[in-house]
Amino acid sequence: MMLVLDEDEIGILECIKEVQTERGFHIRDVIKKAKTGYGLSRSTVYEIVGYLEFHGLIKTNKAGNRELDPNIHYFVICPGCGKEVAENECVKDNGRAICEDCYLEGHQKIKFADPVAVRSKKLFRKQHGFEGTAGLTELQKEIYDFILTEGGATPEKTSKLFELTLQETMNQLAILRHCELLKWRKMGEEMYMVPFDS
Repeated sequence: MMLVLDEDEIGILECIKEVQTERGFHIRDVIKKAKTGYGLSRSTVYEIVGYLEFHGLIKTNKAGNRELDPNIHYFVICPGCGKEVAENECVKDNGRAICEDCYLEGHQKIKFADPVAVRSKKLFRKQHGFEGTAGLTELQKEIYDFILTEGGATPEKTSKLFELTLQETMNQLAILRHCELLKWRKMGEEMYMVPFDS
């Protein structure tokens, strides 16, 4: 059976790892850590520790103390996308265990309004003789051609059409903005990316 832990259960595991010694851990130390670090009550800690004991993640050692069993593996539910991830494949980010994809998406944002990036991109393209879509990836060319044909599109529509996450789409649009191929324009209540010269 696959053991899947939620955010509170992962928090208790982190508390146990912090207070555990070579002889095991005492639940009062876990309660203190969980209360200050995660705002969890005493009864919640007892409930979660009991759940972890039931599933074999916590065992009683020869000295009669509780300790984590390193041989039991578990999965976590990524709070970003809801995907189940093995504990050794998740990334800790601001105290939360998330999948690698959500971590990368959250930390690889390209700024739209970045004058230094625009100047740098313009110099790079000029030095290499790139004009129009020359020097772009195939995906960037396809996105640009789509927006050029449509006369403008929202990032959400572009994201759905190209089967990208919204953050991936925003990164691609930011690069096209830095190349001065696209710009923002408000149309009605929504913001659209439109050709730069329009």
